[in-house]
Amino acid sequence: MRKRLAAFMALMLLAAVGGRLAAQRFDARGFTYRDPETNWVDSVMQTLSLDQRIAQLMVVRVPLDMDDRQAKAFSEVMNTYGVGGVCFFAGTAERQASMTRRFQRDARVPLMVCIDGEWGLGMRLKDMYSFPRNARFGELSSDADSIVYRMGAEIGRQCREMGIHVNFAPVADINSNPNNPVIGTRSFGTDPERVAQLAVMFALGQQSQGVMAVAKHFPGHGDTDKDSHLELPVIKHTLAYIDTVDLHPFRRLFDAGVGGVMVAHLQVNAYDSLRPSTLSPTIVDGLLKGTMGFGGLVITDGMDMKGITNGYGAGRAELMAMLAGNDILLLPPDVREAIETIKTAAVQSDSVRRLVDYHCRRVLKAKYHYVRPYVNDAVRVPDESHTAVCNDIVSDLNLNIDRRIDSIVDNAIRQNAMPGCQIAVMHRGRLVVNRSYGHLTYDSTAAPVTTGTIYDLASLTKVCATTLAVMRLIDKGQVKLDDKLSRHLPYLKGTDKTNITVRQALSHCAGLKAYDALWQLTSERDSIPLLIAASQLNADNSYCYSDFGFILLADMVERVTGQTLDEYVEEHFYDPMGLNSTFFTPLDEGIDTLRIAPTEVDSIRGLIRGTVHDPNAFAMDGVAGHAGLFSTADEVALIMQMLLNGGVLDGRRYLKQKTVETFTRRHFERQGNRRALGFDKQLFSPSSNAQVCPEASQASYGHTGFTGTMVWVDPEYNLVYVFLSNRVHPSASPNRLAQLNVRTDIQSLLYNDIRK
Repeated sequence: MRKRLAAFMALMLLAAVGGRLAAQRFDARGFTYRDPETNWVDSVMQTLSLDQRIAQLMVVRVPLDMDDRQAKAFSEVMNTYGVGGVCFFAGTAERQASMTRRFQRDARVPLMVCIDGEWGLGMRLKDMYSFPRNARFGELSSDADSIVYRMGAEIGRQCREMGIHVNFAPVADINSNPNNPVIGTRSFGTDPERVAQLAVMFALGQQSQGVMAVAKHFPGHGDTDKDSHLELPVIKHTLAYIDTVDLHPFRRLFDAGVGGVMVAHLQVNAYDSLRPSTLSPTIVDGLLKGTMGFGGLVITDGMDMKGITNGYGAGRAELMAMLAGNDILLLPPDVREAIETIKTAAVQSDSVRRLVDYHCRRVLKAKYHYVRPYVNDAVRVPDESHTAVCNDIVSDLNLNIDRRIDSIVDNAIRQNAMPGCQIAVMHRGRLVVNRSYGHLTYDSTAAPVTTGTIYDLASLTKVCATTLAVMRLIDKGQVKLDDKLSRHLPYLKGTDKTNITVRQALSHCAGLKAYDALWQLTSERDSIPLLIAASQLNADNSYCYSDFGFILLADMVERVTGQTLDEYVEEHFYDPMGLNSTFFTPLDEGIDTLRIAPTEVDSIRGLIRGTVHDPNAFAMDGVAGHAGLFSTADEVALIMQMLLNGGVLDGRRYLKQKTVETFTRRHFERQGNRRALGFDKQLFSPSSNAQVCPEASQASYGHTGFTGTMVWVDPEYNLVYVFLSNRVHPSASPNRLAQLNVRTDIQSLLYNDIRK
């Protein structure tokens, strides 16, 4: 056995770069030589046994869900071995902080505390902040790269407060394979220079807070179709391709002074077709440290990953990794076996013993810079202010979304799809986009649209007024979904509409006609419902989008409550929500006409401005269940946020959560009806040419309006999207807004950003 081990060591040492030990030094890109540093390293080295020097090369995984007794036992075992560091992967911030305090207090040599927090500590700690994935930042324009620096600095600041010295980020891989199962949106993108620039900004930001950044996964994990956590991926590119593409971001990061690099578990055939990159002297010692001149800390990817363990046993893999040139052996699956294997080799070979000392000194030099200065600092959970800082960074990031929205909107305005518009977006309860575009009319001298411009919402009235009112009546037990409308509207009794239920009317399957020009038959408000009662029903109760059902529902609200629809929603929703620009008949509210976006130039009414565009609603004095509401995008967004919150806004409950859930799901799905109660839903088979973008989930709900409006809520993405325009000015035809997919194309952008 000893002879076989000696032969194995001889082969490995021969593969390693000859003379490396005598010639090694630390240059300005790695660890700068200073007497105090050398003195400290020497003093620590003198206290360490061979076993402990080997253990200093190891960063071990902190087990999940340990109680205090188990944490104490774990700390004792670590100190018995003398391991160099720990890495946390899950839990809460307070629990991690508590264990970090214990581990450091018990350690003879300060521990290097690590985390894998590519998009923030929230990647691992459930109560901490998570930034969007790197791919989202990769879409930034070059003049906004400082946002990535700020993100890196904020993550570094939080790490420092939590007693973390090393964060395994940034990802420097190029997302060049769409089938890559492990990199994907973790990468900054597909362009090598763009990835390089943003990775450098992140690294510099993080290291500005004294936390080591680690470039990964060397020499490039982007173009793989296998996950190295499960098996060993193979890279088949040529040397020229790897040098030009995959290595470019790493080269830039090394020049910028990144403190560490993580070597991936890959079989890179162009360099070494026999061994994984982590275990290859050709790649680690030759390419990384020799050709590319990297002088910082070299860290393996997790040694417990199957890309290594499938082919190499515990102990042997760690020895090979050290001999290949790695300083830190990350997450060895069996610490005792790894120490024993390396120790046996070191006892039998002075060269291996010197390698142990060499790598141990490099680890201690890293600790001198990144651990020792902060080891006595208080370890604490970042306070709530960190969330505000992170939100500010993400808000600035979302300004870049605006640039892409700008392009879609500007094109729509140029093609006369609308004179202007408002867009409001709420994500996770925050207003992240609130923008206005264009002018109130196509006249070049017309006033510009502002966020305070008031728009005719058209059929958004159905969900922003009528449906809300019915939901509250259901909450109060004044109406039931399976009540017949005729119970509350006596004029329906004895007609063919006697048995229409509230549920059917809300779902557009009551057999009512889609539309009729009732305004031509009467100018009396109270006569419109009577005309509906006398109208002809459809042949069956299949889905047919109808304004008539909502006119009847609004009349039901009035008869049950004794208040008109506008009075009821004002008292119970708009006024307590603090909405100052949401109302029916805005001119009666004293609103200046110039603040209201005009709609159509009508042959009878002339320019319609400040009165409802829909003629049937106009005949009902501007207050109807299907149309008539006016508002701004940000106020509509607040109404929808209340629904997304399960009926609560700013701590006040407006509706029961169960009621919101009931109204926002389908009730006639088996009949092929996609609609919920009042709300529209995603198509059963999503389409790119539909009323909602195909990325919207089946849980989402919303509505569109004839004047060029749209609202959509998606609980799966915690997203509210509002688009308001006066696309009907000066004429409702043709509908270029729909032809150009303006509303849904913008919505798609939002989903693509959130998913990254």
